Amino acid sequence: MTGEETRYEFTEIKAIRGTESKTITSKQQEGWELVTQQEGRLRTTMTFRRPKPKPPWRLWAAVGAAGVILAGILTAGALLEDDSDASTTDTAAASSAEQSSPQPVQEREAEPSSSADPMICDGKLGGIPCKFGQTAIYSDTVRSGEVKLEITVGAPVEFTPSEDASTLYDRPLEPVSVYFPVTVKNTSPELAVGMIFGQATNAEQGETDIKFVSDGDIEGLAVAGFAGMPVGESMSVKDGWTMTTLEGVEYRVKIDGLAGYSIKFTR
Repeated sequence: MTGEETRYEFTEIKAIRGTESKTITSKQQEGWELVTQQEGRLRTTMTFRRPKPKPPWRLWAAVGAAGVILAGILTAGALLEDDSDASTTDTAAASSAEQSSPQPVQEREAEPSSSADPMICDGKLGGIPCKFGQTAIYSDTVRSGEVKLEITVGAPVEFTPSEDASTLYDRPLEPVSVYFPVTVKNTSPELAVGMIFGQATNAEQGETDIKFVSDGDIEGLAVAGFAGMPVGESMSVKDGWTMTTLEGVEYRVKIDGLAGYSIKFTR
């Protein structure tokens, strides 16, 4: 069909103010085109689009034809099985009786291993959250290849800010200041890490009310430094935040912004 309009897929990303150009460059390398850009108090919301891939009609047609052939083979096999004589049935029954005794062993082997590592979690968005101290295994396939990460987030560690502690726009510190020990290992076969951001939340405040804090080796937005990490390497940081309370405290690692993947860590 000629003259068919190009269809697009859209994605929205929120970037920390000052990192917009880095975000735009990264998405453009993946084939995205910037459509809109709206600046907020702390973050800039950007909308990107890129053409949707055309449906592989020839491939689906080939798969459909293979399905028809397979259905014919299965039908012929069923007819031949109905015509088998009683001796074949007796032989099958005897064979089944011989195999019945080791069945309990086979069932035990099929059960999940009790030696599974309790420090590894899946952490998929919408699933069971990871616990502080566990390592989340992240894997995704993008246009340029496969991306694999191992992400570990420890429980929040309280600290007393020094006189040199700072927040964005010099906003006042909250009653509680903590840092989260975060380690990321890039186990991708050949790709560097994309955009990664950390976000702390609690039972009282939303994401926009909790502020990040920097103080010595404790850095605000420290997780963003994992972008571009070489394959096979790992890095550890102290991601600092200041908040009203630790009640209901959680930490999310966001990969490639809102359009990507979010892993939640909790107590």
